Amino acid sequence: MSRWGGTADPRAAHAALTAARVPSDVTADGSLIAFTVPSDGGMVLHVLDADGTGGARPLPGTDHVMPRWIPGTGRLVAVTSDLGWIEEIDAATGAIAWSQAVDGAVEEVIAAAGGALLVRVADPGSDRDGMHLGLRVPAPDGPYVDSPGTRLRRLFLAQAGREGLQPVPLGGLTVWEADWDGAATALAVVSADPSPSGYYAPRLVKVDVRDGSVRTLLTTPWQLARPRLSPDGSCAVVVEGLSIVSGRVLRVDLASGGATCWESLDDVTDLGWLDAGRLWFAGWAGTGVQGGLVKADGTVVSRWTAPAALGGRDGQPSLVPCGPGRAVTVWDAPDSPPEVAVGSLGSGGFVPRTDFNAGLARLAEGLVREVHRWEADDGRVIEGLVLRPVGPGPFPLVVLAHGGPTWLWAQSFAPGESNLMALPLALAGAAVLLPNPRGSSGRGQEHARAVIGDFGGADLADLLAGADLLICAGIADPDRQAIAGLSYGGYLTARAITRTGRFQAAVVMSGVPDWVSFRTTSAIGGGYDVVYHGGADPATLDGREFLADRSPLYAADSVTTPTLILHGAEDRVTTLGEAERLYKALVRAGTTVEMVTYPHEGHELTDPANCADARDRILGWLTGHGVLTSSAAPTVPAGDRA
Repeated sequence: MSRWGGTADPRAAHAALTAARVPSDVTADGSLIAFTVPSDGGMVLHVLDADGTGGARPLPGTDHVMPRWIPGTGRLVAVTSDLGWIEEIDAATGAIAWSQAVDGAVEEVIAAAGGALLVRVADPGSDRDGMHLGLRVPAPDGPYVDSPGTRLRRLFLAQAGREGLQPVPLGGLTVWEADWDGAATALAVVSADPSPSGYYAPRLVKVDVRDGSVRTLLTTPWQLARPRLSPDGSCAVVVEGLSIVSGRVLRVDLASGGATCWESLDDVTDLGWLDAGRLWFAGWAGTGVQGGLVKADGTVVSRWTAPAALGGRDGQPSLVPCGPGRAVTVWDAPDSPPEVAVGSLGSGGFVPRTDFNAGLARLAEGLVREVHRWEADDGRVIEGLVLRPVGPGPFPLVVLAHGGPTWLWAQSFAPGESNLMALPLALAGAAVLLPNPRGSSGRGQEHARAVIGDFGGADLADLLAGADLLICAGIADPDRQAIAGLSYGGYLTARAITRTGRFQAAVVMSGVPDWVSFRTTSAIGGGYDVVYHGGADPATLDGREFLADRSPLYAADSVTTPTLILHGAEDRVTTLGEAERLYKALVRAGTTVEMVTYPHEGHELTDPANCADARDRILGWLTGHGVLTSSAAPTVPAGDRA
């Protein structure tokens, strides 16, 4: 037993998790697989043959992301890790054969036969959403000048081996995602508003890349992701969902523009054409994942589920075909740290082919992982995960609220949100509840949309009911409870401590204290809130009153729970000024409160030193306020307080 009451030192475990070599950006051309792995501060390209028996081979000297095979050539194009260059790389030697500078940040590359490329680029100074750390794309030094209709995400054509980028003129539209047939036709999710709030008011368009002419195929009050052109060019599919899109598949006829919803599938996060008659799909399923095959008319051929996570873009489940009937992905399961794995598109059964993180498996020894279900006041069944030490309990309880709200806690090896604290907190002796209340992904669109107009209401009640369940079951100690969360989870944390005094400590990370000001202070304000707030408009008196009633800031004088606030100085999604307002309100209320601001950080912490500092502060805060027990709390510097 460690001095924390668990089986291992949570600080050492957290350090190992933050240093993990998690593969990403998996791509394939037949059996040839490429991906990136962090190493010595860079992102090293690796190559693996799905048909072979050998391990992954690093390409020395590379520091790249977004690798893409040029079909049938054995060559890759990839983007330098600063997102400023596209380069062609020999997959046998790692030698760079061609480089092209980009003005801005590359966000997507589609490679076609012969080395033709479609590139999506965010202008210098463009805002990014919370899934991309809420940081601006770097811009030249000097005054930052903004005006409506600037800072676009643009499409360019390029040719590997040839200098220059050819812009695709789109008349001021910004492009959030795209697909391309390698010739004249592209499919794009676009908006007139170039800021991240525009993502929430999308339309699907067909683009002639030769002249930029655009034809609108689909508009929707929801959000769109993963547009995919059929091989014969007759139709397309796109996923329609809420915010961080996990949703239903729409099939769109390119001639008529007619759209059909495939009711047979939900919570899809990615899909792709295998031929004109079949597609593969991947997505969430409860606290796990799903995958399988579907016909072009929406008939499901096969569907498998697994208690795991599948690595993909923006943390969403994805698969990459790598030969007849096979797929490659990053497999991440409770008993298996994330590794590149190969399995069946139609039946799953993924087997790891790398061992970058095999040494992490020992961190889970001595922990129990459980899926719990409970009934909300209105009869809705809610699911959540629990990580806890072996033994009868009761244990200190730490509730971690996820962001989104349309996101979820999945059955991964080390649930990654909230500074990777779930597993270390369990190792510190706590029962860690990871609830998926209404509004979460994985349970269909009705469950996800149930939070609209009732944010911080029934979803918070769902979360508290889960805590009550663990207390009644003897797993959790009612006298040692804490709550923490990041982003929307930070909002729920702040909201909870204005509604109840049951928690002995709270940690608000990148939270939202004021929905009234959110409209004009957040990079996603005017989009995100329009979707989730059920028509409440801060420009009207009724709207302001409703939003203020749901905002922790205006009830801060009732808070008695000791509260730690952690925030990135450069966060453009939940801005630093909003966190400072919450801090000052709690100080005026006489609440025990501390605020820590991390320079150069955005919506989530990425600097290893800052991640470690936040870890020690969280452990120290929960220990100092009687939730965790330890012979000595970790020593942390005083730091600057806002």
